[in-house]
Amino acid sequence: MKPLVERLSRVEAMPKTQRRLLIAATVGVIVAVAVTAGVVWGGSGPALPADEADTYVTAPGCASVPDAAVDSVIPSAELETNEHGVLDDADNAVCAWTSVGAEGEAPRSLRVDFTAYFTDKADAASGAQTAAEQVSQVSSVSALEGAAPAPSLGEDALVWPSSVGDAWAEAVFRRSNMVVRVYYGGNEDTGGDGLSYEAARDGAVSVAEQVAEEL
Repeated sequence: MKPLVERLSRVEAMPKTQRRLLIAATVGVIVAVAVTAGVVWGGSGPALPADEADTYVTAPGCASVPDAAVDSVIPSAELETNEHGVLDDADNAVCAWTSVGAEGEAPRSLRVDFTAYFTDKADAASGAQTAAEQVSQVSSVSALEGAAPAPSLGEDALVWPSSVGDAWAEAVFRRSNMVVRVYYGGNEDTGGDGLSYEAARDGAVSVAEQVAEEL
């Protein structure tokens, strides 16, 4: 697999507008993954083990995201990020795929985050309660950004425009003590391979639905 930086060198021959949109989309994913990695691996130490009442005792890996789900939104995608780390009272996995810089492919990126929250031994809050609180916090912030319910993913699931760009969407849903967030997007709808927010939204929800079936 060629490094992303090496593959991006091929975009220099593209028209200026297309090159700007392509790089903007790529940078958005790189920054998002970097921020997540800083949270996951910048902590003070290992997470406490899961409680027997916690349904999920670890965050699933990238293999739990069906190939068909990835292919449906990014044909010929390459796995760029496959990381697994710990938070306080939680376990986290980050997966990202992209076609940015791939010859003959529209620039698209997909990221799936899994976080399994564990029962807090200090105040006995269950992992499921903490996960529900996390989704509630996302809801309160996303309400200002055009969030909408995603009933196919559960009663507290949401989808909304991502701050990464106009052609990006984020979706979040919960299964017991597991919170899953899906980010999907690409370059804006300015040409033949552009992507609208509506298409990004539908893609994010579709991937989330297929991931939910695997949990």
